[in-house]
Amino acid sequence: MAVLCLILFGILQVSYLVAARNVINYSAVATARAAAVGMNDFMLHKVSHYAAIPAAGPIYTPQGFGRERPAGESTGAVWDNAISRKRNPRSQLGDYEVGVKEAYHLAGVTRFFNILDYENWQRDESTVHGDYIRDEDDLLTVRVRQRVPLAMPFSKLFFARNRTVKAHRNGEMDIYPAAQLEATVVIEDHSAFYLHTDERLLMEF
Repeated sequence: MAVLCLILFGILQVSYLVAARNVINYSAVATARAAAVGMNDFMLHKVSHYAAIPAAGPIYTPQGFGRERPAGESTGAVWDNAISRKRNPRSQLGDYEVGVKEAYHLAGVTRFFNILDYENWQRDESTVHGDYIRDEDDLLTVRVRQRVPLAMPFSKLFFARNRTVKAHRNGEMDIYPAAQLEATVVIEDHSAFYLHTDERLLMEF
């Protein structure tokens, strides 16, 4: 039974790692697209984080996600009640995609993490980092990287301990092995098209 558990958790951790790698790849693409239309570095910082939410760990802000099962006689009814702010006012799931997303992207430097924040974003060693480079050939290079905690049970038996991060899981702070994930995207930089207008461009339209 112990060996079976080790194999099972090992498979789950590897599966999570593969999914996290895909998330970081997506974050790099989303950030590159935002940069290509002229978003400033602060907006790119927010885009890279928002696109990497599936690898961000447990939610930290907003608070109010309870562990009690919402009422409902069927799976559909339970889901409807879970995302309904009227029936479950402590939950912010009801307006997550609209209200929280909009407020997050519109927020300034000092308060955007007060709107939406996750456990892995709490520490510099495990949060998302991005580099945005524009060269003279109208090419844009975006690099997104994150050191993702591997917090499945027995993960310390499967992964090297020379690369670790602190992570808060199940109410306790611990040190976990980590995977350094990185994705690089190179695309054409179209920001000048969106940010500058001249007479020739006006004549074309």
